[in-house]
Amino acid sequence: MPTHEVLETVQAAVELGIDTVHLIGGEPSKRKDIVELVAGMKKVGIQTIEMTTNGVPFYRLAEPLAKAGLTGVNVSLDTFDPEKFKELTGRRALPLTLEAIRKAKELFKKVAINMVVMRRNFDEIRDFVEFSRTTGIMVRFCELTPHGPFMETNPEFFDDNHVPKEEIMEALKAIAPLENASKQDIDTQNAHSEYYTLGGGFNGMKMGVITQYSNGWPCPGPECTRLRIGPTSANSCVVFPDHNLMGLSLAEKRAVLQELIEERRGQMKEGFPKQHDPTDSYPLYRFGLRKSVDNIPVTPA
Repeated sequence: MPTHEVLETVQAAVELGIDTVHLIGGEPSKRKDIVELVAGMKKVGIQTIEMTTNGVPFYRLAEPLAKAGLTGVNVSLDTFDPEKFKELTGRRALPLTLEAIRKAKELFKKVAINMVVMRRNFDEIRDFVEFSRTTGIMVRFCELTPHGPFMETNPEFFDDNHVPKEEIMEALKAIAPLENASKQDIDTQNAHSEYYTLGGGFNGMKMGVITQYSNGWPCPGPECTRLRIGPTSANSCVVFPDHNLMGLSLAEKRAVLQELIEERRGQMKEGFPKQHDPTDSYPLYRFGLRKSVDNIPVTPA
């Protein structure tokens, strides 16, 4: 979506009472206008602006983004091994990601690391727990899911690397006793996250686990209060796109968002489905499948 379309959509959301935006990807810091976007969101009334990033090129933008109004950061990091990092990302950029984490810790009150657990990095779970203890940065262990452009062309990667929730939990319990932690004071944005307090010598340290795939993609019901907008302006109140906002006027955007809010309110009264199946539309929402967006006028950032 071009800059003006994004900011107009955010303005419409603010007029309907929304005050929080979380920027995800792809990689949001690759947008040339990302600092302008954050500043524009702050200007129209967004109070909390957070971003999920791989740290490259975020490490160079951390200070300008903080000044523009960014309030929190989730950094994606799956390994501390430089060779594994290159295998997983295609670049030798581990030092840049670690520098991004250091800068984020200095600049933002809310910082977390998202580690996608795979067979090839399963032995590093303990390293991430220790990193959390020494830095004070919370780690969330995320289950690998079979979605996205890479998985479409490399389905064997999921088969070879998927680690189910049961094994992730067993690995954490082998490090320290776990107690369920209320996420109310930790994370009210991700309806699928579960949080635990580590016992033993970890002094109440918290860890997150996100395992929608093992859980059968459950519908979180009233806990899920997000409106989601994809890279081609596909828009919905769950992970799957229902509407397109591109080219609509401010009033029309506001009407679409209002419709989605009312839809969610109706679900709260009538009940929610037990689960969602993201197989067909998840990639379009998160990444914008080329075959589905050829006729949509997209202006590159």
